[in-house]
Amino acid sequence: MAKSAQVIGYCRVSTDKQDAERQVGEILTYCETHSLGAPLIVRETAHGNGDRPELDRILANLKPGHTLAVWELSRLTRGGVAALFAIVNQIREAGASLLETKSGTTIDSSVAGEAYVFALGLAARIERDMISERTKSALQARKAQGVKLGRPEGKSKLDSRREEIEKYQKLGLNQTSISKLLGCSRSAYIHWLAKEAKKA
Repeated sequence: MAKSAQVIGYCRVSTDKQDAERQVGEILTYCETHSLGAPLIVRETAHGNGDRPELDRILANLKPGHTLAVWELSRLTRGGVAALFAIVNQIREAGASLLETKSGTTIDSSVAGEAYVFALGLAARIERDMISERTKSALQARKAQGVKLGRPEGKSKLDSRREEIEKYQKLGLNQTSISKLLGCSRSAYIHWLAKEAKKA
């Protein structure tokens, strides 16, 4: 990365009692050791998966050549691999790169970056499949107990994932990408959007 490129160091803690300074120190040390220049440090206290206004602002303003640096990738989200995959995609689409200082891993448009994104996507799919299998097992157990299965008429399985969908929409992901992350068909997602539009 060129020395003139801007590095934004993002440090997130989950509660007011946690200390972000360790993350700050790690990022500053890495940038100094690797001659990346002085990073812009952004601190955020996030109390939930969707509570991260500072990160959203950074992502919306990333430009080609920018680098978003975090101590650990887990600092970006607690929403699992799928949520991390969405953030990584947004960073790369902006022409920027993501740096995890703890491992020294850079995720960009290079072959190594492409491989890492592929691995994230595969992990997200495995995560969804595991959740699906656990759900199927639970439903079979309930059916065996005589519990009536199925959603009430007019309900959609996407209704319970409204917050997740809104997060993906704010990230600027297209309908195909969102439907893949949700594990449903594009037509099912579009149908749900149409139903929601009628409610508005």
